[in-house]
Amino acid sequence: MLSRAATATLTAATHGSDPAATLTATIHTAGQVATVLLIVIIAVAFYLFTCLVWPFGKCRRCKGVGKFKSPFGRAYRHCGKCDGSGLRVRVGRHVINHMRAVRGAGENSTTGRGKR
Repeated sequence: MLSRAATATLTAATHGSDPAATLTATIHTAGQVATVLLIVIIAVAFYLFTCLVWPFGKCRRCKGVGKFKSPFGRAYRHCGKCDGSGLRVRVGRHVINHMRAVRGAGENSTTGRGKR
């Protein structure tokens, strides 16, 4: 008789849904979130790896050419955004450079392992 009362209370608390179905739905949702999170982490790691190997991309203003034609089409001028190189530093490379600078600043600290 005690189990019937507990079942009635549990059923009333879940608003008439099956507790096993609710638990199964929660497990499926958690698994889906974990899968999406894993895919995002792999994509970010791959992007940072490509930024490590290829740190530069094409300049967005001049499309990698490094120069513009004059309005009349006879002369060229250098792109002001990339200074005529046609390259820009990718966003991921900025992140890698920042992480290296922070790590280097921590290792060069005089309050830890240094001369005493």
